[in-house]
Amino acid sequence: MPDAPQDLPIACAMVLTTCESRANAEAIGRALVTQGLAACVQMFPIDSIYKWQGAIEQAQELMLFCKIKSADYAAVEAAILALHAYETPEIVEIAIEKGAPAYLQWIAAVTR
Repeated sequence: MPDAPQDLPIACAMVLTTCESRANAEAIGRALVTQGLAACVQMFPIDSIYKWQGAIEQAQELMLFCKIKSADYAAVEAAILALHAYETPEIVEIAIEKGAPAYLQWIAAVTR
């Protein structure tokens, strides 16, 4: 991953993952924050339409937005995979290219 852009104090990102149940979403979110891998995990109810094993599926899920330091992505992915109920969970990192410096510093301060 490239270095943080000049206006960012540290390279940060959001990791997105979807969960089938509130219990699974809360377990993942709590583990990430407790382990110092995420500063914050937000959960949003969503409706998804996707193709799985040749069939079109529709499901109500929870989308997790996990605020992390980019350098911690591999550990975040491993932690999500260890707890996730899905066989092939969505785990996507989106770089934060701009953000309030104080917020990004907070992410850095409360994560490992």
